[in-house]
Amino acid sequence: MTRPEPIEWSPDEEPAGHAPALLRASPEIQAIADQLPLGVLVIETSVARILHLNREAERLLVLRRAQVLGHAASQHLDPALAELCQPARWRQLEGARQAGREDLRLQTAFGLRWLQVQRSLVSWAGARRPVGLISLQDASAKRQLERALQESDTRFREVTDSVRECLFVTTPNWDRLHFSSPLLLDTLGLTPSELRMGPQLFEQRVHPDDRALYARRLQAQAEGQPSDMVLRILHPAKGLRWVRLRTRLQPHAHGQSLVYGILADVSDEQARQAELQRARDLAEAASQAKSAFMANMSHEMRTPMNGIMGMTQLLLGTPLQDEQRGYAQAAYRSAETLLRQINNVLDFAQAESGQLALALDACSPRLLAETLLAQHQPAAHAKGLQLLLECGDGLPLEIQADALRLSQVLDKLLDNAIKFTARGEVRLRLEAGAEQLHFRVQDSGVGMAAEDLPRLFSAFTQGNASLARPHEGSGLGLSIAQGLVKLMGGQIEALSTPGLGSCITVSLPLAAPTAEIPAAAGSAQRTSGLTPFSGRSILVVEDNETNQEVIREMLLQLGCRVRLCADALSGLQALCEEQFDLVMMDIHMPGMDGMEALSWFRKGPTQQFKFLCPPSTKVVAVTANALDGDEQRLRQHGFDGYLPKPVRQSQLLDMLTLSIPDAASPTDANADRSPLEGRTMTSTPESTPGAPALLDSQALARLRELDPGGKNQLLQRVVQAFLKSLERLLPELAQARAGATLELGAVRHVAHTLKSSSASLGALELSRRCADIEAMVRNNQSEGLDSLLDGMQDEVERVRHALSELLTGPQ
Repeated sequence: MTRPEPIEWSPDEEPAGHAPALLRASPEIQAIADQLPLGVLVIETSVARILHLNREAERLLVLRRAQVLGHAASQHLDPALAELCQPARWRQLEGARQAGREDLRLQTAFGLRWLQVQRSLVSWAGARRPVGLISLQDASAKRQLERALQESDTRFREVTDSVRECLFVTTPNWDRLHFSSPLLLDTLGLTPSELRMGPQLFEQRVHPDDRALYARRLQAQAEGQPSDMVLRILHPAKGLRWVRLRTRLQPHAHGQSLVYGILADVSDEQARQAELQRARDLAEAASQAKSAFMANMSHEMRTPMNGIMGMTQLLLGTPLQDEQRGYAQAAYRSAETLLRQINNVLDFAQAESGQLALALDACSPRLLAETLLAQHQPAAHAKGLQLLLECGDGLPLEIQADALRLSQVLDKLLDNAIKFTARGEVRLRLEAGAEQLHFRVQDSGVGMAAEDLPRLFSAFTQGNASLARPHEGSGLGLSIAQGLVKLMGGQIEALSTPGLGSCITVSLPLAAPTAEIPAAAGSAQRTSGLTPFSGRSILVVEDNETNQEVIREMLLQLGCRVRLCADALSGLQALCEEQFDLVMMDIHMPGMDGMEALSWFRKGPTQQFKFLCPPSTKVVAVTANALDGDEQRLRQHGFDGYLPKPVRQSQLLDMLTLSIPDAASPTDANADRSPLEGRTMTSTPESTPGAPALLDSQALARLRELDPGGKNQLLQRVVQAFLKSLERLLPELAQARAGATLELGAVRHVAHTLKSSSASLGALELSRRCADIEAMVRNNQSEGLDSLLDGMQDEVERVRHALSELLTGPQ
């Protein structure tokens, strides 16, 4: 280091204390020192006296040079800095000549300040001993930054220690940890020494079945994509645990990339999710069981209803006394009410489970309205009501809608209007708006108060909920109607005034019409008549004897030729022997069902079946299933129509009209009469002569009334068919019981078949026993089943004997 020139004191600048002349610096040296960016303090090491300081040192220490030169350091400097100026501290540097940098926190006139200090011993011209040189640099900003970083690191540690997720930073090769939160040790069951081995140890904890998934993080990392996976690990203390691992590769400006990861123990969440999945599976299973139950109940309830209503309709067509006709009419009306309630419950269950679906197609709104009025005309006529149809201007000829669902809605509205109207009229008006088609059902009935309207569409409620209300019902009709209207994208509104009547409006979105029809002048009324189908050949494939006879008699009354087949195979054989205008096919039959039989028929002639009847012949499905989607499913399978059980004459007529479009137009002047109109019947047929007490006399009477005079020997044919079926079913039952375990499927088939056929013959006890057995098998209950089967077989023998006596006795 270049030694400075000797300095001298001038008399007018000599400070207090009489400092030696060597302290006086030349102006050049002073100017250079003042330009330095750091403070310089020169100390006389032997006495700790200030010899010199530059302008930066003045600023940093908040001192004036003229006031401190020649004075002891302890007089003007902060104690911490003055202590460094003491001779003992300089003697410590005589060997090294220079001390390390250190930070001092000094008190100045302007407050606290951090300075970075470095001391050195330098030779000075004119001085016997080296002088002390102290360099001063402002470290306040640095210390403030360090403090902020320290506080930030502390807060970060607090956050990482408090959250449930483990944070870590590693290299792209996962060979070294840059950072990890303490929770990582507990989550993976690692010791600190194991953690120092790096994140490659993570893989040892991963379940062997999940290691391939764990390896995918590297593939995602190579593609620059984040990874997110749930894995199983084998914790040394906690056993099997679930963890969620999320990683992302983050490039940095200096070119090195790091992997940032989050690891969380999600075992509790996985357990809750598994529990929710189990609950969901149970709910879905319950829903499926409910659907299956509803489908089964539909079949079980509609099949006997078919017999009740069909037999009653046929009974009304026979000569009856006035008292008998009145009883029969009451029975028919009760059966209709029961069927309507069954349909309402089924529809409500479907709507509640979200199983209702729409099948959109072109339909005529006016024709639909006319058909509905024709169906309700008998009920309105019986109460002395006028049933009117009005069509507004611009009514489209066709609209895109689900005709079945729309009919269902309007049917419920018309039914309600007629039920709650004692006198006057019920009017159905169709109006086409700009974007909607409106169906208004207006009546002159009892009406409702304004406060009762909000609950009009609530399930299981009625306007009058008292036990003394004059009108019965389940309260489901309008609730179902509202659900169907919403499903079709429309709205339903009600207006009512007590004593003046109600008006319910259904508004549906209006698609582009294909054409318009002129408005009806005034009001229009229409009733439908029976269409004669004389000479038309119909094949009925039905395994239930009662349904066979009901459908056969209805078709005969329409002038059709009927051929009956009791199973699908014989039905296919009949199609090989002659041509038919229409085939009515039951769906649920033993052996080959109706859907499989249709598949064979649609294939056309084969080596097995050489059909004489063209495969394009229309085939209508006849089924007691009533759940939504059955018709669509059957049509998709290839059926041309759908006829639900119990079969009504009006439904049968509509089906025949659609299926045989070239049939003659209606000509019967009395066709508009309801089966209940103008006829009387008895509620309790007289006891049948010759009927053993084991057989129900009323059931036998109904069979005889289907064949007045017995010229067709209907009763004998049914009994013989039943006895013949026993020759087939009983060996099947014996074979099902012969093995080590019961063949429940065969047992159920025998019980189901005998249940309905025995009931039609009046063997009610046998039918009840069969129903019990079928219910047990359906629920997979086998305990006690053998004793029930023994009792059923004993009852079969008693019925067989009673039927044999019936055939040989007086008819």
